Amino acid sequence: MKKKQRMMMCMLLLMIGLITLGINTATATALGQTTLLVTTDSAWEHAHEGDTFVVRADVKNIGDQPALITQVSLENIPDNWIVRPHQQLILTLIPGQVKARFFVVERGATDSTIYATAQAYNAPLVQSNRIAIPINVWMVAGLFLVCGMVLYRETKIRKN
Repeated sequence: MKKKQRMMMCMLLLMIGLITLGINTATATALGQTTLLVTTDSAWEHAHEGDTFVVRADVKNIGDQPALITQVSLENIPDNWIVRPHQQLILTLIPGQVKARFFVVERGATDSTIYATAQAYNAPLVQSNRIAIPINVWMVAGLFLVCGMVLYRETKIRKN
């Protein structure tokens, strides 16, 4: 194909996409609000810094209307954690339908309780159950031991 033909084809596809989005938006307005339910689960090991695990977020439309353009993301993620992808989209979710979205998480040094959120164009924001990702007990015990030794040394030095 020539460059001009490719450009026309891209413009045509863009117009079709925009028209479809406009129809979906008009349909969402005509259909009214719906309700979503989101749950999270992770069966992978995630107790140590550097562990990589998968979080599954199941989004279910429990309302009577189709949910359009649903954004799913993980929340309460510490700065030193890496989540891929940051958010995912579900274009349509008919009543009673469940769709799963997967997130790959690389754990950092801090602990956290993470959860997923889902919000559709015609549904309010909902939060999932929370997955507690604790810090390793031995790390805490070691930290207390080191702090205790430093405190003991400092008090002994100050007495002299």
